[in-house]
Amino acid sequence: MAAGRPAASLDSIVRLAQRLVATPSCGGIDLPEPVLRLIHGWFVEQGVPARLLADAGGQALAVLVEIAGAASGPTLCLDACIDTAPAGDAGQWHAPPFSAALRDGRLFGRGAADSKSGVAILAHVARQIAHDGLRRGTLHVLFDADEHTGRFGGVRAYLADLARPPDAVSLGYPGNDAIVVGSRGFLRAKVRFAGKAAHSGAIERTGVNALDKAAAFTLGVAQAAPPSEPDADFPFGPAATVTHLDGGEGFSVVPDSATCHIDIRLTRAFDAATAAAWLDGLVRGVDPAGRIETVDSWPAYLVAADHRLVRSFAAAARAAFGRPLPTEVCGPSNIGNLLAARGVPTICAPGVGFGNIHAADEWADVGSMAPVHAMYVDAARRFLEG
Repeated sequence: MAAGRPAASLDSIVRLAQRLVATPSCGGIDLPEPVLRLIHGWFVEQGVPARLLADAGGQALAVLVEIAGAASGPTLCLDACIDTAPAGDAGQWHAPPFSAALRDGRLFGRGAADSKSGVAILAHVARQIAHDGLRRGTLHVLFDADEHTGRFGGVRAYLADLARPPDAVSLGYPGNDAIVVGSRGFLRAKVRFAGKAAHSGAIERTGVNALDKAAAFTLGVAQAAPPSEPDADFPFGPAATVTHLDGGEGFSVVPDSATCHIDIRLTRAFDAATAAAWLDGLVRGVDPAGRIETVDSWPAYLVAADHRLVRSFAAAARAAFGRPLPTEVCGPSNIGNLLAARGVPTICAPGVGFGNIHAADEWADVGSMAPVHAMYVDAARRFLEG
């Protein structure tokens, strides 16, 4: 150990994770500044320079640590979100959601798994590499808020702060069964149908019920699976789900408007343009005057198995966990879709063991924290230093 370098003990990681879990940061409910200032203050205590990143309105959204090597080289970003899902009904928890209780080798609390244990681990990775130094390249360690809202404001603030994007990103999500090298993308849209209002009890002027159109559209989506060419990398194919219906008011009025929210999961073969044409056909089949408003869309992405990023983490994971980890592509989207759209290869590296994610009694496996920490230090050096 180099003189003056602090040891990355498991106790230190757990204590920081407990402090983070005990600081509520539910996306869209709690302001992110308290938890961001907590981790920023921890870096100050450790003598590691860190910066708070904010949006155009001055709202703090992320903390960034930048560690430059002795020689120029690639830039790798290690990222873990610092906000969480809502805590839900506290009465369903065995201990309060923000108690950060330790029991039977598990850390309990909202965000224990997703992803405050990851934040605590990556903070110690940053501390170790900052004290040891890098021979080449640059390491960014980012903790972003506004992730669970779906707005990804912290990552957007990070990208806006840079002269150029990083060369690669690893996301510190939980789970250590595989290395996630890609995911489906999505197209989200609102479909609006118009009707003609009338009294619901009228005999002659019965109107046109917009909700009937919305119901027909919803059934059409359920019955018409999105077509797709076979894709060995996305064997589960695309998917489409109507997630919200809105229309009508009271009991005595025939609804004259209705809105459907639809989430379409994309593969590389079934991309946004193909999905939009498929959706348009379904809408026109119900009502030629139906209107489609695209809300957001990200493409599916895949990082090749022989990419340096994947090889670095695969070798480090095997050394840390004592077993090979396969690569896989997942169905849900993540920040990797946003980054891939900007040309940044992104993976979800192995993280802590976990249970009850986004549910009552969420927990993270304390025993998995040490190998995850060792893997990240090793993988970062493999990628940056060769």
